[in-house]
Amino acid sequence: MNTYYGFIFFTPAFFANSAAVFVSGLGRVDRGKTFRGKPILGTNKTNGGVLGATIGGGLLAIAVTFFFPEIFAQVDGYHWALGFLLGFGAIVGDAVGSFLKRRLEIKPGGPFPVMDQVGFVIFAYLFSLIFVKLPLGWLMVIPFTLVLHLAANMIAYNLGWKDVWW
Repeated sequence: MNTYYGFIFFTPAFFANSAAVFVSGLGRVDRGKTFRGKPILGTNKTNGGVLGATIGGGLLAIAVTFFFPEIFAQVDGYHWALGFLLGFGAIVGDAVGSFLKRRLEIKPGGPFPVMDQVGFVIFAYLFSLIFVKLPLGWLMVIPFTLVLHLAANMIAYNLGWKDVWW
């Protein structure tokens, strides 16, 4: 399979990373607890975001399978489970970035170059390894994601949809 399929394979992770922004509530993931005097994750990480990202990733994997069944062929019928893992992996990657930001005293929403842009894809990849062995060429999605994420954020900033360009 070619590198193009790698981009399609990771669409549940891309969707999950975006969906979490729109689904909030159900309390903070870290329940307001601290680690060494600093919030574990911060106020922006909610249980609703985790659920929305995970479920959204699973549902998108089902939809992708209708158009590209060969991409999830390795998991033979469990593409939805792989989609949930990709979505959950993406949100875990985002949470790891938040945890590191708090340790480095970067405020919520503050820039954390590279981790902000590709951390979710790296963790989605790691979680997917539970089910599948991916072609190495599919890892080209990581540098592509870095560029796409920055471009999309700059466009959103220039349109007034975001307060910061990153």
